[in-house]
Amino acid sequence: MAKSLLFTDTLPFGVPPGCAPCRQETVITIRKFGRLYTFKLRDKIAIEDPYLVLVKAEAFSISQGEPYGGLPPERSVRDFLIKSNLVI
Repeated sequence: MAKSLLFTDTLPFGVPPGCAPCRQETVITIRKFGRLYTFKLRDKIAIEDPYLVLVKAEAFSISQGEPYGGLPPERSVRDFLIKSNLVI
């Protein structure tokens, strides 16, 4: 039986090896209403970051049977991502 990418330990997106030292992140966990919320704080944004957050949030709402309460990113964030260079 094949599993979705959401249930694998590795994600299809990752930081390219050449960019590993140029991006720093810190993980924090907050408890609210009996749930643990984990956030990754990064000093730079990558093009795939908003997409990964959207997919994880949507998957979580489906798994919990709750309505998805996400909002689309602000126009300034979308403009920034459109103007960024994509390195493949």
